[in-house]
Amino acid sequence: MGSDGGEPVPTPVADEAGYHVYHDATSPRPLSETLITALAVIRNIDPTVESIPLADAIDPDSLDLLFADTHGGKERSEGYVVFTVVGLEVFAHANGHIFIRERIGSTDTR
Repeated sequence: MGSDGGEPVPTPVADEAGYHVYHDATSPRPLSETLITALAVIRNIDPTVESIPLADAIDPDSLDLLFADTHGGKERSEGYVVFTVVGLEVFAHANGHIFIRERIGSTDTR
């Protein structure tokens, strides 16, 4: 993803057979929106027509707050969460890097 403020674009990662997208924590866009956009691109889904069931995998509000700054304003830079949505395994890291790959054995390829 470029730093031009545009939509996050998943970049293929050859060694991992998956995708990488970066979420800029300083942007007004929440992490859940970055993720939904990336999943839509990977699955070739128009999210305005077909919904991506993120809430079936993880609470979007909780995901947005998970790596937000602490109440004291301290940045969170460690930790990650892993979950599966639309047949894709998502690894969201506190540093803003998100790795997405096909879940082994998944038949959900919307």
